[in-house]
Amino acid sequence: MKIKDFSMGKAQSKYKKFIESCQCDDDSFSLTKGSDSSPYALCFAIFGYKLILADSVINKNCKIWDKNLRLGLKLKRAERIQIVNLNFDKEYLQLLTFTLSALSILGTLDKSPLYDEVQEVLPKNIEDSLFSCKSLDGAPKSGNHAMFVAILLIHAHNKLGIDSQSRIDHWVELHLRSMNKFGFWGNCDSMSHLQFQNGYHQHEILEFLNIKDIPWEIIQNSVASMVDNEGHFAPYIGGGGCYDYDAIFCLTSGPNISNRYEDLLNLTAQSILSEQNLDGGFCESLSVRPRSLSNVLRSIRHILRVKGIARIERLRYSITLLRPKHNRIHTHWSVYSREWSESDLWDSWFRMLAIARIDVALDPSKISEWGFINHPGIGFHSLLRKRIV
Repeated sequence: MKIKDFSMGKAQSKYKKFIESCQCDDDSFSLTKGSDSSPYALCFAIFGYKLILADSVINKNCKIWDKNLRLGLKLKRAERIQIVNLNFDKEYLQLLTFTLSALSILGTLDKSPLYDEVQEVLPKNIEDSLFSCKSLDGAPKSGNHAMFVAILLIHAHNKLGIDSQSRIDHWVELHLRSMNKFGFWGNCDSMSHLQFQNGYHQHEILEFLNIKDIPWEIIQNSVASMVDNEGHFAPYIGGGGCYDYDAIFCLTSGPNISNRYEDLLNLTAQSILSEQNLDGGFCESLSVRPRSLSNVLRSIRHILRVKGIARIERLRYSITLLRPKHNRIHTHWSVYSREWSESDLWDSWFRMLAIARIDVALDPSKISEWGFINHPGIGFHSLLRKRIV
């Protein structure tokens, strides 16, 4: 079955109902239905509404969401500055960059572009910032930091009147110079899930900046080698919101989006769309829990499908995720810890975003049927450039 055989309208409508089910009485949102409200969840809801072109909802709630976004960021800053260095704090920098994207969707960013908040954490020395987190070595989670730094530098240059172009150029130069033979970062002899899941973030920025000479064919071949028999890309069975989207971004990026991987993309789309929960949302994975003999056998086949570092990654995850401490998923987005199969706004947005990119890759005219975000960071699409007058 191909993506064209699915009803995008039906999937989007169900997704919209799930977003609505996560709205709280005070116009905030919870990550999962009925859990605690969170400024991150509000961002994910706005991103979701934008993606499915629910402009009337966004316009109706623009003022209150703008107020809540700014208040949420202020409270998070006050909380985190007491215990960490904000310049390297993923929890705060993530919310700051998400908030910039969300405000751009609301159309309120230009009027009040968060000058003080951005200027406070804007790195002066790019090498120090990237080297401290080992971003150019492909260390786990370092791709996030590299992306945060770039988003802030671009925002400072475009919206704040701060001359940060030389630092943006240096960021790009350092990344191009240190790219490995797989098109990512780190000294590796074989391709791994970590490389594309971490390095995707830097490629998000390079794509936004329209940097030439990115070895997209090498990158896409590397990522395609990580797919499982269901079209998922996680080191554990059933896929994962981040892993699948990060892989799909890489497979659908570049100056000439081709359909060399049309069958693979259709398989991924089919799997994701078939995994939409009855409430309209998507989860991290339907297969990690409950534990069962059939899933153990699936995990063994999953491990044997790849070689090198990737096989070790899959073996490690398969064993680690059996432990009771991983019965639920814990994040800083919510006090509540969700079940693996429980719909949440983050995975739902990422799943639909992956579907949107596949849809457009196989038919570029579909760009008008999805609401990608015209702002540096997650949710941007290069074809937006051709639609800007």
